[in-house]
Amino acid sequence: MTPTKGRRKSISARSKLIVTLRELGLTVTEIQFDHDPALSARKWNERKGDFEPPQDDPRFIKLLMVDRHKVKTFGPGGTKRIHTRGSDISEPRRIERIAERHKEFCRTALAPKKRKPAKAKKAGRAWPKRTFARKGQPHG
Repeated sequence: MTPTKGRRKSISARSKLIVTLRELGLTVTEIQFDHDPALSARKWNERKGDFEPPQDDPRFIKLLMVDRHKVKTFGPGGTKRIHTRGSDISEPRRIERIAERHKEFCRTALAPKKRKPAKAKKAGRAWPKRTFARKGQPHG
């Protein structure tokens, strides 16, 4: 049974993506989608039950090559990571640590200073006196 004229199925989004990538000289295995800013850096909206901005908002999703996406997410380095500084995974925790240190600094800096009582001087021996020889006289 052949479909009647005028009753075509619409092209699926998956097919459109594959065709677009093929036209750009890419394959589906070479690219990944990345949230920018990362979900870990976004605030959670309890009322909406989603992040702000929403996690599926196309304005905040980028197309990246697989290797570039790994560097952005996990930091520089191959299987042996040099460091994760600046990556999507490390930055939220780093910001939390800095905020905790800042809060502790403010708490101690603004706290009233406790004065310690002055210590009484111990009665001790005086420095020994030394006489210096006068001109023309032996020291002694």
